[in-house]
Amino acid sequence: MARRVLLFMLLAAVAGLAQTVNCVVAIVNGEIITRLDVEVAVEFGLGQDPAAEPGADPRMAALDALIGRKIVLALARDVRGVSGEELDAAVSGLRQALGEDAYAAKLAKFGLADKDIAAYLEDRILYERALALRFSQSIPVSVTEVERNYRDIYVPEQARLGAAAEPIDRVAGALESRIRNERRAHQTADWIRDLRSRAAIQIKKDCLK
Repeated sequence: MARRVLLFMLLAAVAGLAQTVNCVVAIVNGEIITRLDVEVAVEFGLGQDPAAEPGADPRMAALDALIGRKIVLALARDVRGVSGEELDAAVSGLRQALGEDAYAAKLAKFGLADKDIAAYLEDRILYERALALRFSQSIPVSVTEVERNYRDIYVPEQARLGAAAEPIDRVAGALESRIRNERRAHQTADWIRDLRSRAAIQIKKDCLK
């Protein structure tokens, strides 16, 4: 792995790439994350970190997400690969979400092609698949929790929006899903935090200046 990092740096020097243009932002268990990786993740919305604080630097949030992704993927040996059809669909979905013109402009900004974006999407798909396997068991949510969420969160939210609150029996399913998703997000964040504490991580923040 050390040779791989050295090779990257030598190639960058030969190509005349200034470190402020593309440099190594982090090394995670011997795997590199470059400034280009971070900026592409931010630009295309591929590196959101659910645990990021509101107002956090989007590049640092993306870097944290990419670090977590590399750590999880290193452990996810049982996750099957992504088919060409799945990648084509993911690229098409991203293009549609961003808009054809915006997507093309973002590709041009970094000198990328569809196949380059597909590589980033593949990592994200495998990461999400690994998490789904890890947290595949249903998270129980009690009726009491749904009722509390309805009273303490849902009703006040609707009041702030100036909208009438639906009867609890109409929104109970949605509230249960929200509680379950929030709990899964906390479990995921705790698990990745634990993995990070045991990983070999070097972060070079100067690269993002």
